[in-house]
Amino acid sequence: MDELTGREHTGAARWLCVHDELLRGLTHALSNRVGAISALAYLVEMQPATIVAPTVALREESERLEVLLLLMRLLPRRADAVAEPVVPTDTVAHAMALQAYHPDAGDIRCVLVVDGDLQPAYADPASLAMAVTVVLGAAQRGIGGAGHVQITISSSTELVQIVARGISVDGGAGRVDGDTTRDVEAVRWLLAPYGGWGAPETDGARVLIPTLQAARRAPRG
Repeated sequence: MDELTGREHTGAARWLCVHDELLRGLTHALSNRVGAISALAYLVEMQPATIVAPTVALREESERLEVLLLLMRLLPRRADAVAEPVVPTDTVAHAMALQAYHPDAGDIRCVLVVDGDLQPAYADPASLAMAVTVVLGAAQRGIGGAGHVQITISSSTELVQIVARGISVDGGAGRVDGDTTRDVEAVRWLLAPYGGWGAPETDGARVLIPTLQAARRAPRG
């Protein structure tokens, strides 16, 4: 097995691990939503005179289910996915929402910082969101459940950078663990078809992806 094949195997295996953990968290949330709807349906059947309040609650549960469905649609990786212009802040919002369902995420707060004017990225939106989710997880592990994660988005004419750093409760940097190298390989595996990659940080990791402008200048084929 050559080096490239070995790295691809490491990245794919790491993403599969993260994928399964996220799916476990999402299915648990889905189970809670189904249970709530079942309870409301029973209430409507038993007490039709008070139907207004359960109807409002059912609408709220329906909206929560729609959010879960949106996030679950991000998880399957499509081999035929194609790049398109992506708004970086939208991608980070999806990744933050997805990572919130990770079983080990707890109640870690995420703070978004936009550094300057942003260029649109050029990638498959789902793959980019999954890659950002991976680096969020790396930053969260580094603070051990006490502190917050700062996500900084910046761009040049060539690259959009999304950096996730763990900030401990005393304001210091978190620490990366042995899985961070595998996280970076997972990012690379997810984004290589679109010219993107990942890089480790002392307190987290980052995602780098070409801008739309850079992709338009790149040679075809």
